[in-house]
Amino acid sequence: MQTVRSYLAFDFETTGLEPGTDRIVQVGLCAVSDGRVIDRQGWLVNQGIPIPREAARIHGITTDDVIARGISPPESLALLLAAMRSAPTCIGHNIHRFDVLFLLAESRRLGLTPPDCADFIDTAAIFKGRRLGMQKAPGEDSKAYADRVLSIRAPGLKYSIPTCLADLGIEAGTARLHDASHDAYLTHLIFQALKALR
Repeated sequence: MQTVRSYLAFDFETTGLEPGTDRIVQVGLCAVSDGRVIDRQGWLVNQGIPIPREAARIHGITTDDVIARGISPPESLALLLAAMRSAPTCIGHNIHRFDVLFLLAESRRLGLTPPDCADFIDTAAIFKGRRLGMQKAPGEDSKAYADRVLSIRAPGLKYSIPTCLADLGIEAGTARLHDASHDAYLTHLIFQALKALR
C-alpha cells in the first residue's frame, strides 16, 4: 500500500442496498496523481425508476433530481469505466461489499465489460484490518483480504467513513456525507492517513 500514490477513488449512491434490484443514482470520482488530487467530479444517473423515500432521506437525491439533471445509465457507465481503465488503480470505502457489486450488476445489465476489481483497494478493510492486527497474506488480492477482514465479527469495531475520519484525526467535515463526490474525496483522505500510519 505504501507505494500506491496515484489512483481513482470512487463512490456510489443508490436506490437501495440490493445490487440485483436497486440502481446507481449518483457517481463520485476523485482522481489522485502522486498523492495530490487532480480532479473531482460527480454526476446523477437517471435510471428511469422512482427513488424510494428511504433512500432519498439518506442521500438527499430525489426522483425529480435525476429526471432534471441525470444522465443515462449507458452514458454514466461508459464514463465511469473509461475513468477506471485509465487509472493506475481504484480505491473505495467498503467497495467489495457494496460499490463493486453495483458496478458488476450495472455492467451485466448494460452488456459492458467491467474492469478486474480484485485488486481495488478497500479502505474500510484496511482500517478494520489494522485494528485487528490482520495483514494481507502473500499473494492475497485486495478483494480476498477485504472479504476475510470484513467478515469477522468484532463488536464495537466500526469502520464507517465518519468513524475513520474521527479515529484518524482528519478534519474534513461530514456535512456532505452521502454525496458521492465528497465521499470519494473523503476516502482519498482516509487512504492517505492510513498510509502514513504504516
